[in-house]
Amino acid sequence: PPPKPPSSRGDAGKEKASGKAFAVIPGLGLAFGVAHGGFALADELSARSGVTISGVPLAILSGALINNLPGGLVQGALFKPGVAFASSSVLRAGIVAVGAKLSFADVAAVGAFSVPVVAASVGAGLAVIPRLARVAGLSPRLGSLLAVGTSVCGVTAVSALAPAVGATAAETSVAVANVACFGTVGMLLLPQMAHALLGDCPEAAGAFLGTGIHDTAQVFGAALTYKERFFDDKVFETAAVTKLTRNLSLAAAIPALAAGVAATAKDTKIAQTSSSSLFRGNVRKAVPPFLLAFLAASVARSAGDAAFAGEAAEKEWRRVVDFVGSEFGAKHCLGTAMAAVGLNLSFAAFSGVGVTPFLVGGAGAVVVSGVG
Repeated sequence: PPPKPPSSRGDAGKEKASGKAFAVIPGLGLAFGVAHGGFALADELSARSGVTISGVPLAILSGALINNLPGGLVQGALFKPGVAFASSSVLRAGIVAVGAKLSFADVAAVGAFSVPVVAASVGAGLAVIPRLARVAGLSPRLGSLLAVGTSVCGVTAVSALAPAVGATAAETSVAVANVACFGTVGMLLLPQMAHALLGDCPEAAGAFLGTGIHDTAQVFGAALTYKERFFDDKVFETAAVTKLTRNLSLAAAIPALAAGVAATAKDTKIAQTSSSSLFRGNVRKAVPPFLLAFLAASVARSAGDAAFAGEAAEKEWRRVVDFVGSEFGAKHCLGTAMAAVGLNLSFAAFSGVGVTPFLVGGAGAVVVSGVG
């Protein structure tokens, strides 16, 4: 019999992969351009005014203005894949690269310092916000979503809790809108507040930023703003580790809030889901691969420091890790991701929601950041 024709499945897979790679280029290029446009504008304004201005808020605001122009250009098929890639994969790459700035001993020390602060702020948010929601007449489901989004890790926490408590699409959207609103406000305002109140103690200022702002991207944006504005790497590093420590509380927060909603609403479907299964199901979300990669980068930094100590190559090693952590990770990756955050921000998401959930969310944000 004649030989079978070679399978084209591998070629089809390669074409599909290359198609996806090409699809992200326009949006990724837009986010990169907006980020570096913000940095260039900040440099120009700083030179003219004599006051150091960070490019991160300018990039975020520029991205938001572009996204809300008539016609919805950014949300179209041309730019949307790349903007989504920048706000997720590029963000994670930046976080991992920042790990090269910190030795494992630094990470462990900052993590230990931040645990009591994280426990206090997260605990306060999870305890107070559902009660505020109940007083305001909101459903227990929405109250729990506002609590976990504000206290733990923003949109990731909301999306993890929503199915566990049987939240409706409208309730989930309202909680996400709260994260976008108050997380963005915090990202723009809290760096200045942290410097004014805690500028003499970099560890405290970093912990304040790491606990007081909702989403991981927003915390890194605020920390990068502080670093650029006040030239303080320690605050940036402390905020990064504090936020990643705070994310670990997701595994315990989800079953606790789900049990509370089940008890309040007497929802048998929710009650049938055990706390232990919810805990196991959310451990992976609380310890994502990029967090492990961040720790691996800090271990690699420690190993390199030990290997090159006193050697001729020590200066070159320091230069490499500083480039990876500061230039590539913080400026290029996180800057591009912050511009993408702005390019994803739609003012239409806040219309028709009503003021009550935002009053509760705003009060909860004050509680969490105040305790932190």
